[in-house]
Amino acid sequence: MRPRRGVALLAALWLVVAIATVALQFSMEAKERRALGISASERGQQRALALGALAYAQAKLEYALHVAPSSDNPNIARLAASDPWSNVDSLYTGTVQIDSTPVSIEAHDLGERLNINTATETELQQFFSFLLSDYTKSTQLSQAIMDWRDADSVKRPSGAERDDYIKAEMLALPANTLFNDVSDLKNLMGMTPDIYAQIAPYLTTRGAGQINLNDAPVPVLRSLPGMTDATLNMILQLRSQGRRISNLGQIFSSPARGGRPLPGQLASTAAVNALQGRTELNVVQVELTITSRVGPQAQPTVLIAVVSNAGPGTNANITTKKW
Repeated sequence: MRPRRGVALLAALWLVVAIATVALQFSMEAKERRALGISASERGQQRALALGALAYAQAKLEYALHVAPSSDNPNIARLAASDPWSNVDSLYTGTVQIDSTPVSIEAHDLGERLNINTATETELQQFFSFLLSDYTKSTQLSQAIMDWRDADSVKRPSGAERDDYIKAEMLALPANTLFNDVSDLKNLMGMTPDIYAQIAPYLTTRGAGQINLNDAPVPVLRSLPGMTDATLNMILQLRSQGRRISNLGQIFSSPARGGRPLPGQLASTAAVNALQGRTELNVVQVELTITSRVGPQAQPTVLIAVVSNAGPGTNANITTKKW
């Protein structure tokens, strides 16, 4: 009887272990599915919040296009009438409450940045030269960008194509197409973390690529065709006086002492036309970066959208939306 009892006890123990193992497995799977369900639910909520914040920002931008804000200051009133989205960076950046949940909105005038997908090699060269003060490095980076963008595999003299990246054991190969994001420049031949940190705030991959003469910082203005020291100084002088550039004639033929143009102010018709083709004088495209999070442990959801207008009295249209 004892051997039989021992066998029965052992069988019972094995059965208990098997049941416990199966129960543990079910528990782990249930926990994993619950976590996935919660994560999916949070993502859904956060996407809805981000879309709500986008609709809110779009409505505010459109309202500004149709209704100029009242002001006792005639200069502010004139500015709002001519450029309804002026100072968009400060006026539309902040936190809004969507369904009692705070959502962050960061707004930028795309005219303040150089688009690496539309800039010419010369414009890139001038931009890098100003920031890096190194002509050789600037040439290398500008040609590497052009080689990354173009569809062929023909290497420019100082550029880099697929074979160069493979030989250098780079982590990524040139896509032979447009850059998806500015962060892609981290994989560019010749790029370093220090250089990237220096140039990234001035660059974008979105928008039409036009430069706003009233808003763009000096490194971006330096990239423009025909931009001389005299022209740049005139732009900065007008800004420091609180004056707005309403036409290119202000920066090319503004009289100095004696009523004569400043040295270097005169420009050829071709130079004026080239500059006019790459610039704008109002805020036309706004990039909105919207970040939502339903809880401290949730991974934030980020929505990037570009809102455009065709002038005062028109609509604020969403031309780009990316998660």
